[in-house]
Amino acid sequence: MKLTFYFSGHNYEYESRNDLRIFDLNIDCEFKSIDELNKDGLLLISILEEEGGVATGKACLYLNNNLMFKSEYNSNEILMECENSKKLKKTVVIKAIHNVLKNYYNVTPDYGILTGVRVVKTMITARKHHKTNDEITRILKETYEVTDEKIKLLWDILSVEENYIKEEQNNKNYNLYISIPFCPSKCSYCSFTSFVNCKEDKINDYIESLVYETEETIKMAIKKGLNLNTVYIGGGTPSVLNENQINTIFGPIKKYYDLSTIKEVTFEAGRPDTLTEEKLSCLKKNKVNRISINPQTMNERTLKDVGRNHTSADIASKYELARKVGFECINMDVILGLPGEDETDVKDTIAEIVRLRPENITVHALAYKKKSELTRESAQLNKDYELIRKMNNVIYKECQSVGYKPYYMYRQKNIKGNSENVGFTLPGKESIYNMVIIEELESILACGLGASSKIKTECGRHVPVHNFKSLEEYKSRMKEIIDKKNELLKIL
Repeated sequence: MKLTFYFSGHNYEYESRNDLRIFDLNIDCEFKSIDELNKDGLLLISILEEEGGVATGKACLYLNNNLMFKSEYNSNEILMECENSKKLKKTVVIKAIHNVLKNYYNVTPDYGILTGVRVVKTMITARKHHKTNDEITRILKETYEVTDEKIKLLWDILSVEENYIKEEQNNKNYNLYISIPFCPSKCSYCSFTSFVNCKEDKINDYIESLVYETEETIKMAIKKGLNLNTVYIGGGTPSVLNENQINTIFGPIKKYYDLSTIKEVTFEAGRPDTLTEEKLSCLKKNKVNRISINPQTMNERTLKDVGRNHTSADIASKYELARKVGFECINMDVILGLPGEDETDVKDTIAEIVRLRPENITVHALAYKKKSELTRESAQLNKDYELIRKMNNVIYKECQSVGYKPYYMYRQKNIKGNSENVGFTLPGKESIYNMVIIEELESILACGLGASSKIKTECGRHVPVHNFKSLEEYKSRMKEIIDKKNELLKIL
């Protein structure tokens, strides 16, 4: 089946395609002017009209010349975008399209017409525009069509995050991200830039370039008068490094900072098959105070199917080892919607995790990534709305019943159930880095292959600097990376 869009009065192809993918990841679509109208097959006519300062979006869905559904919205009904004419027009057009597709697919998406990553940031922005809490709830419910359940989740998250929204201090802070793009094996759902089973000399060669970039970046930040708020070492799987390599990557940071005074130093020790007591002790000596040990699932069959070279017993064993070494803040990741799993599998997984009682539990709904093996080998990319809702209900009920609260969230394209990724935390243990990066509160200065800096300018905009994704380019074009960061930091 193919859906043909016919536009009149606008050309919002990108937004229309994104809205269609809320409902269907498999259907083909094309876009034409209404002058080319042919009513054979499945088609959607989308019209934008303006009269007397009022913009109206209309949508009609036809199948073989038979009108199936129609919808209409005008700008008088919109509260949030009234100060931005372009965004206002897009909103009425997409609301009309969304509602005929909602009827056609017989699905009510939890986040309505929203397709962006940062939903809570919408609320933060509304507050900056002096909207009341009641008005923000109305915007979420009536304009964006977010469900009551998700609106409550968003308010719960904002109640934690607002403790970290201090604009004057946020503008003076920066957060350092270090990329370690190596893994012991490639998980089927993963699309991150990472290299499997690299030889020691290749890793050491990369670390040499990484250390140089890290030191140059820190010197620029200090010269600009920025305060280091958090450090996050991610990947890949950073715990594939040996103790000497770990000490080396911390070298330039410790040269300029006393890490015992940094609020949060996170190290993704994600794979239990990469952890030893010696390695965990090395992290402690480098003042790491938060680590991740990520099961994704505690189902043995699923672990094997997705390419994880460990068992659920290994996860529990390495978790207890980390506690023995002295780690007082541990995060564990779970993925909902892995192939072959249902809500019973998720219930078993989350029960085992809360029994261990990590300080943070991060719950991801599976997203189909273009470069992942799972996406390439899937005949159908299933949204699984009802299944993901059941899984989420299990997770939320279990976490909240034992004292975990949601503290940050973000969404991804092509995510199952049009759902979200949510971090849960025990009181006072929330990850600062996760909140400031998702809500774009502070600058992120990122070092390493494939890493992306986001530098906050004086006008509040975040300007990205994307590092190269090949080992050769990363090393040979280092000057370009440093120069770009320096150029942006100068205009802060």
